[in-house]
Order: sequence, then structure tokens, then C-alpha cells
Amino acid sequence: MNKEMFLIFSMLGISYGIRLSRVREIMTGLTQITPVPDCSEWVLGVINLRGEITPVIDFRRKFSAIEPPYNDETIVIALKFNGDRTMAITVDAIETIETIDRDQMQEPPPIGNAIEPRYLETLAGINGKMINLLNIDTLMDLREI
Repeated sequence: MNKEMFLIFSMLGISYGIRLSRVREIMTGLTQITPVPDCSEWVLGVINLRGEITPVIDFRRKFSAIEPPYNDETIVIALKFNGDRTMAITVDAIETIETIDRDQMQEPPPIGNAIEPRYLETLAGINGKMINLLNIDTLMDLREI
């Protein structure tokens, strides 16, 4: 199959995509987050997601020095990675769900990316806009947390 569905969202004005098959749940507002000592500054803590302790990562903090506000409209996306693990990320906005054909995908250039190329699976041109398609398994590498 040459087509796959992606959830497109934005962070700091840049569009990103995640394979829809990796999305477990989308929530608005931050639920009760319990801080975890000795974690990276972009790890907000953990939440109880339907009985599963789930780390919450703020990629805005990881990829920039901006301290984003959190409120009842903050979007949290719970993702599946490395098989059966779950981790949640905060994002600025959900844009759309797109079906992307392999023909629309291109390798990211070695320079000029908002994030490190190892975190990108590929780029996709959608409606005249470039979308950064994320490699969730690399982004969620537990050694970096």
C-alpha cells in the first residue's frame, strides 16, 4: 500500500505529522501531571492514562527555548511507540488528518530543519505546504529522557 493516514499538528508554527496508527488518544487540557525527579527539562512528568503510567513530553521545550503556557486548551496526544509502550506529547494545535501517498514524501535535507534530521522520517508536500513526518521511535528514545 502506497498511502497512509497521518495526524497533522503544529508546534511553534511548524507542521508535523505522525502516523495515525501510532495515535492512541487525543486529550485537551493537562490532566493531573505528577513531576518525576531527575528527568530532562522537557519531561513534564507522568499521567495515569486509563490505568497506565504514561510520561508526558513537551516537544516545544525540547526543540526550542520557549516556555509554553499550559491551560485547559493544551492538547496532549498519547502515542504508541516501540511496540506496546505509550508516551504523551503536548502540541499547539491539531490541524487535520491527511492521507499521504509515498510519491508525496521526500528525504529531509541535511540542513535547514526545525529539528534534528534523525527525528524526521521524511517530508511530505501537502497542498503547497511541507509537513515534517516524525519518526516516533527515535523521538521517544527512552535514553534521551
